[in-house]
Amino acid sequence: MTSDLFLRQGRRPRPRPLPSLRPSFSSIGLVILLTFGATACSKGPAVVGTPSTTQATIAFASGSPWSGSLLPVAAPTPINSIVAVTCVTASKCWGVGSTVGSGGAPNGAAVIATVNGGKSWFNQSIPATAGYLAHIACSSQRQCVAVGQGQGNQGVSIITTDGGATWAQSPVPPTISDVTAVSCNSDRRCMGIGTLITGNAALVSTSAGATWNQVGTLSSGAIGASGVSCIDDQHCWVTGHTIVGANQVAGAVVGTSNGGTTWISLPIPVGSGFLNAVSCVQGPADNVGSLPGSHITVPTTPTTPTTPATPTTSLPTVGVAGVRCTVVGTTANTQGVARTGHGLVFTTDNGGGTWASQPIPPSIAGLSSVSCVADYTCVTVGSTITTSPAAGVLLFTGPMAKAWKHATTITSPEPLLGVTCISTSHCVAVGESIIESLTGA
Repeated sequence: MTSDLFLRQGRRPRPRPLPSLRPSFSSIGLVILLTFGATACSKGPAVVGTPSTTQATIAFASGSPWSGSLLPVAAPTPINSIVAVTCVTASKCWGVGSTVGSGGAPNGAAVIATVNGGKSWFNQSIPATAGYLAHIACSSQRQCVAVGQGQGNQGVSIITTDGGATWAQSPVPPTISDVTAVSCNSDRRCMGIGTLITGNAALVSTSAGATWNQVGTLSSGAIGASGVSCIDDQHCWVTGHTIVGANQVAGAVVGTSNGGTTWISLPIPVGSGFLNAVSCVQGPADNVGSLPGSHITVPTTPTTPTTPATPTTSLPTVGVAGVRCTVVGTTANTQGVARTGHGLVFTTDNGGGTWASQPIPPSIAGLSSVSCVADYTCVTVGSTITTSPAAGVLLFTGPMAKAWKHATTITSPEPLLGVTCISTSHCVAVGESIIESLTGA
């Protein structure tokens, strides 16, 4: 997607860490799909796309929780690219992206779905007001919400309450020009991150995206929110960046422990550029930490009865006990320059109190999405450093001991933009021009 396209359609260009490297496609796009384990078959709408008969067995690292082989699948016409994906079961998944326009450029929003674990996909009808969709999340098999930008530089949200049979627009606060990320829990509560003129705002829905309320703004200086992950209704983490110079940024991660009312900046390692996604899971509470919603004021004891107490403010303890988060991105910190950086992975096992930079292959230019299903059990996708415009990568964390050091790297024919896992036996990844299913033995 190009800035020119956004301007022609009257939408503000969304900052992207890895500019579009898509070849021109005249009529059809593909996605990368990976499914682990046997997938259930069920009847559904007419589908477009036939699985290839050629499977590629993957040699995972010793001790890896992942296993399976890749099976290419075509996306329905006229899909251009899919940028985000979510699955609610091993069979049912949805992806959001764009259709093919003139000269292979993106042209309007698209939602595709599968009811057989990704073996085939079909288009779903959505409101014409959705100009671009950036993210999607579901709270059940019937209730999902997709977010992005509509016409006239206004944030947009569309919902389904019948498993994707119909989609309808839901209201977004008028001050929100874009909604860039969303996360939903099974109790129908969703957290969305919207764009304001001055930064980013937290949007909360208690009705699976049917209505949205702005509850707070992200920490001062944090903009360009690109991903959100919540472990419950109160604790969420968001990736973004701050402006550090002319056309230059530095990565930022912020967290909340009160449902988005207040946020605190987290102390990530130095040297990051664009941070693109975060995935958090609740693990054993073996690390002490807390993430209060605001600073704690502690009064000093008066020296004499006539001396007034002087309040002093102490900074809150950062972190959440037992929460494992993984953040992915790139060292590239300048807009509009393709693959000038190297991919990066940051992890924390105490909800952001402390972070560690993980080793990944130097051939990776940037990582765009990550999904974790358990401690140190994650899949992340992105692009490689190459002279070819068509090169992507998947990174599967290895055994528990030094998981990222022993991660398995798999290259793909095209850049990858999104990934989701519901268990170690089923994941789906999507990208610019290929779909593949990874089915375990």
